[in-house]
Amino acid sequence: MSQSTFRSNILLVDDEQANLDALEAVLEGLGQNLIIASHGDQALKCVLEHDFAVILLDVQMPGMSGIEAAALIRARERSRATPIIFLTGMMRTAEMVFSGYSAGAVDYLMKPLEPEVLRAKVQVFVELDKARHELEQEIAERARIAEQVSELNTALRQKNDDLLAANADLESFCHSISHDLRMPLRHVHSYVSLLEASAGSKLNAEERRHVQTVQKAAMRMTRLIDDLLAFSRIGRASMHRQCIHMDELIDETFQELGPELNNRQIDWERREIPDTVGDPQLVKQVWVNLLANAVKYTRPRNPAKIEIGADMGDNEIIYYVRDNGVGFNMQYADRLFGVFQRLHADPDFEGTGVGLANVRRIVQRHGGRTWAEGVEGRGATVYFSMPIAGNG
Repeated sequence: MSQSTFRSNILLVDDEQANLDALEAVLEGLGQNLIIASHGDQALKCVLEHDFAVILLDVQMPGMSGIEAAALIRARERSRATPIIFLTGMMRTAEMVFSGYSAGAVDYLMKPLEPEVLRAKVQVFVELDKARHELEQEIAERARIAEQVSELNTALRQKNDDLLAANADLESFCHSISHDLRMPLRHVHSYVSLLEASAGSKLNAEERRHVQTVQKAAMRMTRLIDDLLAFSRIGRASMHRQCIHMDELIDETFQELGPELNNRQIDWERREIPDTVGDPQLVKQVWVNLLANAVKYTRPRNPAKIEIGADMGDNEIIYYVRDNGVGFNMQYADRLFGVFQRLHADPDFEGTGVGLANVRRIVQRHGGRTWAEGVEGRGATVYFSMPIAGNG
């Protein structure tokens, strides 16, 4: 029952119907549940079935007096604190008052009753009952929330245990890849090299092409394994955050790309690049991958045009690399950052499809995001964002 619909129970006990009718007439305006009893035994039965905000109890009744009924009500644990107001038409004596209060009365009202006084006194206990109910509701809600939190913590611990187990499996898998898979590839590569050296002159053109295909396949498999291991390490590498001077990081990237820039005519446009906060080594890998991709996919262009820039967002810096290369179909943009996803099957564009997956993983670890825009045959722009210091 919600707080807005909660109504208190009020027990009216009197052996005369006229008195009960008068009590109902005075109290019905309070909008609470009025429950009627005409003698002590009936009142005790009502107390067993309901909790009451207050009991209005006639002192002088045949059979069981009000004081006797009050004593029995107080003897029950659940109703021990229920307030009782005695109603009496007799002259109050010290002995009566003492007996009443000893039985648990909180007040005495003389008949004939003053409606305003009766209503005001009952209203006090109704408000107290409402406050008690609201407190019980709040306690129950807190207990429910605490139980939910406990369940979530248990689920979180289980997820954490599962994650630790998955990481252990990944470590084992990476170890297996590093040793168990590389060894047969080395054998393939070595024996094919021996075959070329010893029998190369005896092979015809088609047979030499077959040997070279095996050699290239083994080398590609080796690169795939290396890239998969690198992708795994990026997710587990510890982060060392510090201020990153992006212009200096891009200069270092150009030095690493030196061999790929030979004999290429590329018009570079470098706009103002704001600094950021992050792990310099990881962020450098982002630039290496993005710039290497731009250089690779602009090979058919002469001159190639590559732009490096940044825009300031509300809570992030958005960096981008734009080129006039072969572009891609936006229909497949969601695959661009997937592991081993390559949108270009052209053998002239070598790669394993892990570079942009590494970019996304690194950027996500920094609290940023990645996306790309492109048009087939007209170039592409790859974006990544970094939170502004203090917002990440």
